[in-house]
Amino acid sequence: MKKLILILLLSSFYTHAQYFEAKLLMVDGQIKEGLAKLPSNQLLDGNIEFKSSNKGELHKLSHENVSQILYTSKTGSQYLFENNNVLLLFKSFGKEYKKAKKNKHWMLLIHANSVLKEYSLAQRYKLDKKGRMTSITGGNSFWSSIYFLLKKPDEDEASIVSGIGLSNGMVRKAMAIYFKDNPEFVKRIENKEFKKSNVKDVADEYAKYYD
Repeated sequence: MKKLILILLLSSFYTHAQYFEAKLLMVDGQIKEGLAKLPSNQLLDGNIEFKSSNKGELHKLSHENVSQILYTSKTGSQYLFENNNVLLLFKSFGKEYKKAKKNKHWMLLIHANSVLKEYSLAQRYKLDKKGRMTSITGGNSFWSSIYFLLKKPDEDEASIVSGIGLSNGMVRKAMAIYFKDNPEFVKRIENKEFKKSNVKDVADEYAKYYD
């Protein structure tokens, strides 16, 4: 009996722990504040679970109706997720391709400067007790990696320019396509100037042209 009570208590704690302080920006401009589960890009996770308080009524909000979610951990750390369209950039047989993913995806904002936003895109996300957000991936095909994307203020899609497991050559080709508006910067990329740099460093170097 004691074992059963312990299991029930742990189950109750685990369920409660999945909800975090959140502020949701809806597509229609409305703002909702309360508690929400973290977003997910897994195939069957089509809703954001939200309630106004611990004992409030649970609402399942369609991903299509939510634009952004700002989470605040118990330690005070804040994380902004955006529901954006995704663009794949690649080169094949000398030809450049831009392929849009069918659905929007939840991505975590990890850096921003005056001209670019950088995101991390994963299958799902986890916020631990220390207030640290982790990107988690698994499975086959597209979700075999964690991706890094860039987006300018006037763009409707966030473009994948790098990812864990992608070769340096693939990353350079994607970046050369993305930064095509600046031939001088593309030449620096193709000359492998940023071989040991992360996406944040490349984004900040690009921003210097426009600051």
